[in-house]
Amino acid sequence: MVEAFTKVSEASRLLLDKGLCAATGAEALGMVARTLKVDRACIFENRTTNLAGRFLTDLRHAWAEPGVVSPHAHPVLRSFAMRDYALAWMDMLEAGMVVSCAAREAPPLMRDVLERQGVQSVLLCPITPAKQWWGFVAFEDCRQARVWRPEEVSLLKSLARAIGASVRHANMRSSLSQVRTNLTSVLRTASGDT
Repeated sequence: MVEAFTKVSEASRLLLDKGLCAATGAEALGMVARTLKVDRACIFENRTTNLAGRFLTDLRHAWAEPGVVSPHAHPVLRSFAMRDYALAWMDMLEAGMVVSCAAREAPPLMRDVLERQGVQSVLLCPITPAKQWWGFVAFEDCRQARVWRPEEVSLLKSLARAIGASVRHANMRSSLSQVRTNLTSVLRTASGDT
């Protein structure tokens, strides 16, 4: 378990140093997932559509053990209405709670999605970069209906916090860049350089 905690630290450093993008997201997930012998790991981001405020969850980053089908291969994960698949899970994640479940015990529509992907058990943890629920990170075991140990839950929470910190830092950098652009524009206008 010491190796797994070390990998969470390395993943956290990577995400804070380089930000959350396709390469770093997959690398960070893989670092932690491999040590826990997890078959797949994913980062999902929430969004609201313009269609009557419909809430959707999108697969953003994923890692899969060699020989295991990538989550990206499943179109339903690209953009799905989690409320329709697992309302109770959505409520738990939004409340800051972890979801731990064997696929056969999942809500019916979610169970169908998981079983079609060969997932035996899942562990989901919310990502909350600020005070609002941003998304979640998931570990998936495709070999057994795993009972997640408390130390595995703790590791996933640590990884979710690191992802949240990376998202928060990216938002801050973006805001600072916008302020810089606005100030530059104001200074040019004030000095007559338009």
